[in-house]
Amino acid sequence: MTTWKHSGNAGDIIYMLPTIARYSQGGATLYLNIERPAQYAAGIEHPLKNVMLDKGTAEMLLPLCNAWGIDAVIGNTASVDYDLDKFREHSLNLSGYDIRRWILAEYPELIPPVDWDVNVEIPGEIMKTPGKPEYITVNLSTRYRNSVAGNDDKWRLLQDVPYDVLFIGLESEYHKFAALVPKAIHKPVKDFLEMAEIMWNSEFHFGNQSSPFALAEIYDMRRALELSPYCPNVVSQGKHWNVIYNTENMAYIIERFLK
Repeated sequence: MTTWKHSGNAGDIIYMLPTIARYSQGGATLYLNIERPAQYAAGIEHPLKNVMLDKGTAEMLLPLCNAWGIDAVIGNTASVDYDLDKFREHSLNLSGYDIRRWILAEYPELIPPVDWDVNVEIPGEIMKTPGKPEYITVNLSTRYRNSVAGNDDKWRLLQDVPYDVLFIGLESEYHKFAALVPKAIHKPVKDFLEMAEIMWNSEFHFGNQSSPFALAEIYDMRRALELSPYCPNVVSQGKHWNVIYNTENMAYIIERFLK
């Protein structure tokens, strides 16, 4: 049995689930430490305001952790085998490189082998309505929006794809996206496991540096990432990833996806 602690953000916790599962064959307890103060750059909007993880978000993570065979509890403890917050004590520029690799640099024994394939199945299935178009999923958190390169016009291209477009995220974020893609449908979820099931059954996921994209990463879904020019700290891995920056390469990604 191994013990772990993480104080968020939610996406950072999701990225670490495969590592915790792999190195905890005898069982794992993950302490989700809520209410740790967060410091965001001026002008950055985050739904949790001034904390990295709150009780509501932690509760949404519990079913997903359980699906990975991890016993997650909301709370803190003075001693754990792996303190996944420890890297934040160093003078690292966390706005660059890759948040997952900074954590693993703290514990080099946890760095996975090159040929590592987790291959964990998602329990559950999203029922699709017969005769209806298949769907793609989209999430664009306000925190990491890239409105500089190609402006927001690149997202208008999704209006013409022959699929339903489900937006997973806050209602305020959905309204901003629906102004660009009017056919988009808001899809609220009760927890991150349901979100994973919806995304898993989609044809493709488009997102930015947020917790839904972390789900797409750990399950290696077909996906495309809108990379932030100010805080590019997500580096995709796996077989099915693409990077969005402007309208031209968005058009190329959609064309290849449709083939």
